[in-house]
Amino acid sequence: MNSASDELSKRGYVILDDIVKGDELEFLIECCESKLDCKVGTRNLLQNDWVESLGNTIRHNPRIAKLLPKDAITVQCNYFSKDTTNNWYVTSHRDLSIPVDKKIDSDQWSGWSTKEGVLYAQPPREVLESLLIVRIHLEHNNYKNGALHVVPGSHLFGTTELDEIICNVNKGGALLMSPLILHKSPKLQFGTRRVLHFVFGPRNLPDGAKWPQNSIQKSS
Repeated sequence: MNSASDELSKRGYVILDDIVKGDELEFLIECCESKLDCKVGTRNLLQNDWVESLGNTIRHNPRIAKLLPKDAITVQCNYFSKDTTNNWYVTSHRDLSIPVDKKIDSDQWSGWSTKEGVLYAQPPREVLESLLIVRIHLEHNNYKNGALHVVPGSHLFGTTELDEIICNVNKGGALLMSPLILHKSPKLQFGTRRVLHFVFGPRNLPDGAKWPQNSIQKSS
């Protein structure tokens, strides 16, 4: 069996069980139910102490730490919550934008936009290649409740393996993936699908760009 590092490098994703469990998992579920004033999700969670703490726990998890660059910090955390009332389909795509502190004058950066009051841009490809997404699942996730579909190897842009894989993830488990892998999010058939979507990246960005200040302060 290939190591998690090999799987991530070759296929662009890997699934790990039991990243969060027991009382810690129940605490996260309670926080998402009681502290997040949103129905479908939000992008700006790093200002919350419990999210900061989880990000640090993930970064120092032995199975995940070895997959991150040495200087990796937590740069973003999104929350996605689907149920039969708030249900949507996202077509196949790559995650090409990152949050930044302010706009910079460089033709290496494009696609500037503002989401929930935070500035986003598409950085040079080498930045995207250095990022790792860690999606923590708050319930068992399969094809019936909106499990993510990915195209293995598509993060390399030269893959011949074009068949989609359904990423079944157990409660408390994590889907780790490159933002460059092609992935889509189908509608669920029943139940709920709640995910804390962390992004980890290098502390320093090229061309004078900087992560939003709350990312740097809470990951030092």
